[in-house]
Amino acid sequence: MSISPSARPRSLLARRFFVLSSGLLAAAVLIAMVGIGWLGHAPSDRSVMPIAFGISTVFLFAGSVTLQRAAWLVRVQQLESFRRWLILSLTAGTLFVGVQICGLWRLTQNQTRPGQSLPESAETGANAFVAMAAGMHGVHFVIALLFVAWITVNAFANRYDHEYSGGVTFCAWFWHTLGIAWLVILALFAAGAVTGFEAISVPDPNVGHVSNVPATSPS
Repeated sequence: MSISPSARPRSLLARRFFVLSSGLLAAAVLIAMVGIGWLGHAPSDRSVMPIAFGISTVFLFAGSVTLQRAAWLVRVQQLESFRRWLILSLTAGTLFVGVQICGLWRLTQNQTRPGQSLPESAETGANAFVAMAAGMHGVHFVIALLFVAWITVNAFANRYDHEYSGGVTFCAWFWHTLGIAWLVILALFAAGAVTGFEAISVPDPNVGHVSNVPATSPS
């Protein structure tokens, strides 16, 4: 069965996208592994801001700037510079994902009491909420990174110009939206730390339970 000429470019783009996205995710995991060993600390039951979150925020802002710049360059038909700024966006996004995993690992450690391998209570305070929100944000940002990868693959296939650049603009605004969501998460984290709404624990009734039934004396 022969492949039509129009299908060949799409299949080639799909293969390039798969290779690029797989490489980016593998690089992010490697960055995370190095970062966990470098930034790891002992668990804490307080909502302590992981230093990794501060570092990843810088990469998120850098990616927002570079992607907005790329969206502007394609509209003014400066395609070579457009592709270079897309590569910078991919680099910033990969670094963000990798470092963000370090921060999430740190928050996960804070859900476990020091000296124990598993938590014996359900965390209901700032630690648990921020860990959940940051995790959901991270999943969405992986999608954003793959979105930029697809844009980049198409850009190097000369599929964008000043008349056809809507996908690049949408990708940039998607990234900006996730950046705003991340700032909101950080603000909630800071509010929890300031107000003292820390890692409030709801004890597990099956742990350390003492029976109220009076003991009977032996007959």
